[in-house]
Amino acid sequence: MRAFPEGFVWGAATAAHQVEGGNSSSDCWALEHANPSVFAEPSGDAIDQYGRYADDLAILAALGLNAYRFSIEWARVEPEEGVISMAALDHYKRLIEACWTRGLEPSATLHHFTTPRWMARQGGWTSPKIADAFARYCGVVAEHVGDDLASAATINEINIPALVRRSRMLPDFSEAHRKAAREALGAEPEVFFMFAGTEGYAERAIDAHRKAREAIDAASPDLAVGMTISIQEEVSEDDDNARAALKERRAAIYDPFYDAAQDDDFVGVQTYTRMMTFRDGRTGRPKGAEKTAMGYEYRPQALAAACRDAAAKTGVPILITESGYSGADARRCHFIQGALEGVHKAIADGVDIRGYYYWSAFDNFEWMSGYGQKFGIIAVDRTTQKRLVKPSAALLGAIATANALDVEEGETVVLSETGAPVGTG
Repeated sequence: MRAFPEGFVWGAATAAHQVEGGNSSSDCWALEHANPSVFAEPSGDAIDQYGRYADDLAILAALGLNAYRFSIEWARVEPEEGVISMAALDHYKRLIEACWTRGLEPSATLHHFTTPRWMARQGGWTSPKIADAFARYCGVVAEHVGDDLASAATINEINIPALVRRSRMLPDFSEAHRKAAREALGAEPEVFFMFAGTEGYAERAIDAHRKAREAIDAASPDLAVGMTISIQEEVSEDDDNARAALKERRAAIYDPFYDAAQDDDFVGVQTYTRMMTFRDGRTGRPKGAEKTAMGYEYRPQALAAACRDAAAKTGVPILITESGYSGADARRCHFIQGALEGVHKAIADGVDIRGYYYWSAFDNFEWMSGYGQKFGIIAVDRTTQKRLVKPSAALLGAIATANALDVEEGETVVLSETGAPVGTG
């Protein structure tokens, strides 16, 4: 039996804006409601996890998982500058308590792409003010719930703004889109985290991470703190120009963040695919590669490659905080199995990997793509908000229960009683 180390963390992940619903104090909500918008549709009620978290946690625990990764929403905790919502903090404290009650280690991310509108109006992630404002908020959260968490990440995919801009993945901001964003948000769209990879971004983000970590350490010194990094398997064509372009790409989107992570308790690795750099400097899928519904190359082996890279460059323990597939669930099962086979081999080779969180626990709001992309191991009927456990969820649960790879794939289970909240856990 191909077993994983004792105490290995098996979880699934979500982010507040993508699942909670009604996050109207955030910059993302404003941009979704701009007319025209680069978002396919608004997030709306999402999957209403703000009210239904107790049921959702019960499902994850019943599957056999032992951990849940979620984010704490800054725009809820501090909806106006200096105004702290104790109701929001108490909500997250109840969620954390509900995790422990169900045998799930709670892992919180303090920033997962969304920022309060008031901060966006001051420049958001393009502003030097962001570091102190973010650290202040992180300190407040840590004082309230830090001692109750198993781990905490400051910034989700801290390098994604640099990666998005470097890879030419920014949406097409016509003048009409810019005008609508200004009217809806009171700022240029670049203040939004994913679009903020402008001059000096890496320095601003790393400053924010370090100050946030210091604030968390002061309030909860025993809490393990890190950042998560979007790390894809990176290769190039067999060409000198391509290799030089890849070296330059890595220097821009990985190296500064790898360096900063060396001071942390762990680094969160978030991997979805392989990126090839071509001789003309472009990046994309290798020619002829199978692609997922998101347009990524289908490449479960990329996860182990990313873990090996992160371990070599940072020297700190690794948590796989995201790895996922959007598309048919049968293919998702093969993706999970293949990714974990690579992880198992990396651990056997001495890579210090301590846990795996599948992205995502639920089909949810996939940012600019809206609700069309399905990464979840649990489906959601957003008309009734009922949950449907997919075969991939049963497979992951069986692997988690056995703490080993060699299990049988499970059958689909319909949970008909999860259409309404049942208390606060």
